[in-house]
This record gives sequence, structure tokens and C-alpha cells, in this order.
Amino acid sequence: MSTFPTSDGDDADQHTTDWTLCYLVCAIDGANAFVGAILLTDNRARPLHFSFVQPIKPTTMQRLLYGSTLDEFIKVDVIAQKLWQGLPNRPDVLFVDSPDLIAARRISGIPTAQLCKIAESDAPASSLSMLRYDVGPNKNDENRVGEIVATLESTCNLLEPFTRVREALKEGLKSRSQ
Repeated sequence: MSTFPTSDGDDADQHTTDWTLCYLVCAIDGANAFVGAILLTDNRARPLHFSFVQPIKPTTMQRLLYGSTLDEFIKVDVIAQKLWQGLPNRPDVLFVDSPDLIAARRISGIPTAQLCKIAESDAPASSLSMLRYDVGPNKNDENRVGEIVATLESTCNLLEPFTRVREALKEGLKSRSQ
């Protein structure tokens, strides 16, 4: 686990420049094991903290007993929970790269949204935004997520940290296996 220094801020007088962003990625690797990583950044998407979990490979018995609920259980209740507990400070928003991870909202307790690029064919002519976000059933999160995305997307690439998280996860797992 690698950690970068962080600064504590007072939420009461928080300015947009004080927002802390969090990126969560969970996937299934080539060996059919679940892997995951989390990146905490400042409002410019510069790293403050990074951590990942070792691959988790469910047994045949677990696959049978959990059935269709296994993926969410491992991704949210195991991986996201462990990574969330290791954060040095609470972010303002949690961005995830897949719709099934929106359920991490119950772990984080903060606005959580899947963030992705709008396809050019889907972009409304009146919108300058190139990003789309989905808060799933947590409709109360829409205003906060929308405010953060609208404010920051012109100052930094909000999607690019997902690439860094995936690459750092690969590197971290590779270095641990050597």
C-alpha cells in the first residue's frame, strides 16, 4: 500500500478547491479472481492516497451459495469495504467505473456515481459537458455530484484517474507476485 501526504480541511467552509475525490475500480482478472484499488485525489486529480487488495478468488462452494449476488458481495462488501476503511480522510465524492459499484454508496456514505464519457452522438447540442454520471437509485446525490463534475471537468480530466488506478493496480499486483 502506498500513501501520499494529505491535508485536513474543515467541511464547514469548504471551497471547491478543497474537494477531495475518490476513484474505485474493481474487476475480475485473467485467473477469475476479483481485484480492486482505490485512489484518493485532490481537486486537480493529483494523488493523495492509493491502495489495492490482493486478488480474491471465491471457492466453488461460495459461488454456489452466493449465486448471482457473489459479484456485488465481493466487490462492495469485501473489496470496497476494506479499501474504504484504509482511507486517511473522507472524500467528497466517490467515482466508480461500473454501474455495479454504485452500490458502494452504502459503504462510503457519500455521494457515489459512475462516471463516463458522453458518446458524441448522445451529447446534447446545448451542453458543454463531455461527462455523464449515474448515481443509480441515490437520486439525492445528483446535485452534489453534478456540482463537482460541472465545476472540475473544465480544470482537469476527471476520467483519466481511472486509467492510473488500473495501471497502478496491475503494477502493484505484479510487484507483489515477484
